[in-house]
Amino acid sequence: MRRSNPSYSGKCKGISRKLIPFFFEILCTNFAATCFGIEKPTKRMKHKPVIGVIGGGQLGRMFIEEALRYNIECIIADADKNCPASVIAHDHIIGSIAEEGPIVRLSEMADILTYEIEHIYIEPLLRLEKEGRKKLIPSPRILQIVQDKGWQKKFYADHSIPTSPFRLVETRDEWKAVVKEFGWEKFVAKARTQGYDGRGVQIVETKEMLKAGKPPMDAPAVLEAFVDCKKEISVIVARDQEGNIKTFPPVEMEFDPVANLVTMLICPARIEKTMADQAENIAIDVVKAMNGVGLFAIEMFLDHHHRLYVNEMAPRPHNSGHHTIEACFTSQYEQLLRILLGLPLGSTRLLKPAVMLNILGAKNFSGPYYLGGYDEILKEEGVYVHLYGKKESRPMRKLGHITVLGETAEDAIAKAQRIRSMFSIEKL
Repeated sequence: MRRSNPSYSGKCKGISRKLIPFFFEILCTNFAATCFGIEKPTKRMKHKPVIGVIGGGQLGRMFIEEALRYNIECIIADADKNCPASVIAHDHIIGSIAEEGPIVRLSEMADILTYEIEHIYIEPLLRLEKEGRKKLIPSPRILQIVQDKGWQKKFYADHSIPTSPFRLVETRDEWKAVVKEFGWEKFVAKARTQGYDGRGVQIVETKEMLKAGKPPMDAPAVLEAFVDCKKEISVIVARDQEGNIKTFPPVEMEFDPVANLVTMLICPARIEKTMADQAENIAIDVVKAMNGVGLFAIEMFLDHHHRLYVNEMAPRPHNSGHHTIEACFTSQYEQLLRILLGLPLGSTRLLKPAVMLNILGAKNFSGPYYLGGYDEILKEEGVYVHLYGKKESRPMRKLGHITVLGETAEDAIAKAQRIRSMFSIEKL
């Protein structure tokens, strides 16, 4: 694995390195076809494209783990030389993805581009797509909508996607007018840009805001009705380049009430089949409305009146799909890889009910760490630990996850509760 600075062109590759496996593949496939009647693979699998991943976090790391099983090389761009994906990427362009240079350099080195995080500089991607010189999945025009929570909410409203009532505000004075218009006693405020993993989201009590005499944030924001939520649901949708669609079974998520981060996920969601079908159909409607190709996580609120509201969507692998690595025939990461390579979508059928526990940084320290209780965790059957290789812990930082499989959802939940009491993040 090489590491590159943004000035590295990446164009000089050894000829023998490419030709030897190429001729070997031809020899083997022709031999198999002649002697055993085995059909030759399609042309699209004879060429092994290089995939460029914008971002090198844990999502990129788990995606590359799947790509390696297909002998596909992945290059990442990330400012952190020790980012989680750096140890397994074929190459690493070290540079900020909030700047044009590293993204342009990545596009010169890769055949296909994808991304594992929304907060990236989008202009070069829009330009590349317009010029038609590079395959980008998902499209940056979808990323452009998702990067602005205001545009995202407006998209749902404009396309008759069920979402909670909202207004976009630019100034402090507009907050009071919106609250008065709807008569909200409590509402949700979201910064339109740069929010991530619970940051930039606040539940606001109207009386407290009026008493303080100012809103809790100055930036342009989305104000939306507070949904009295029974469950938070997520559906991951895969749509390939030919328009074929598959959904993963809906999951339900439990959140840390302060950090607004997922702490536990249960699959399948404990909802009626009619509600699960409705959630899947809404998720498909979102992806079709965006004419999306790729992998999309659609998060929804289910209220106490059995109504579903789309909250947000992510055009990438998602925390709500980590369990698919062990719990489904095809993981969310392999599914995205298949889409990028133009291969058939894999089965999304659940093998066993699953619970996913996020491993979050301890609240009382930052710095080097280790996972305490490892030996006890691994005594349990059907338990899979994933650590992301992050060098330092910070309060509530995502450091890994644990997937727990069970014969039933209740069995998986009970086992996960035991597991949760066994481990901790300890200071080195």
